Amino acid sequence: MGITLLPRPRWCCTREEFTAFLHPEEFEHMKEIVVLETLEDNDNNGDGFLDQDEYIVDMFSHEENGSEPDWVLSEREQFNEFRDLNKDWKLDKDEIRHWILPQDYDHAQGEARHLVYESDKNKEEILENWNMFVGSQATNYGEDLTKNHDEL
Repeated sequence: MGITLLPRPRWCCTREEFTAFLHPEEFEHMKEIVVLETLEDNDNNGDGFLDQDEYIVDMFSHEENGSEPDWVLSEREQFNEFRDLNKDWKLDKDEIRHWILPQDYDHAQGEARHLVYESDKNKEEILENWNMFVGSQATNYGEDLTKNHDEL
């Protein structure tokens, strides 16, 4: 008794199409969609651009009469100095692309640096902050920590 494979339904996709759906930032033909979705999700006033407040609200929501944490002030500086390339106080599609899909950025190295920086302030806290590593995309949310690795 063998297994009978049914034809793929018309609505189904190939492995590559599914992977492009899950990780559009890794496929050239999907990158424009990533930019457009970012703009659509954050452009609260509908002007086709992201102003500084629309950029910030994606990361931090204001409480009434509350002050902004230092990291939000740092992000405002990032917006002004590095994100708004043409200095018109708003991000257009090209500037959003540069922000969301940076060229020559190694995500794994960036995540590793972030984990060590946040977990090891005086070179002793990594064990105390194990949950940062377990919750990291770099460790497949902890799953990779339970596998045997020859290289370790």
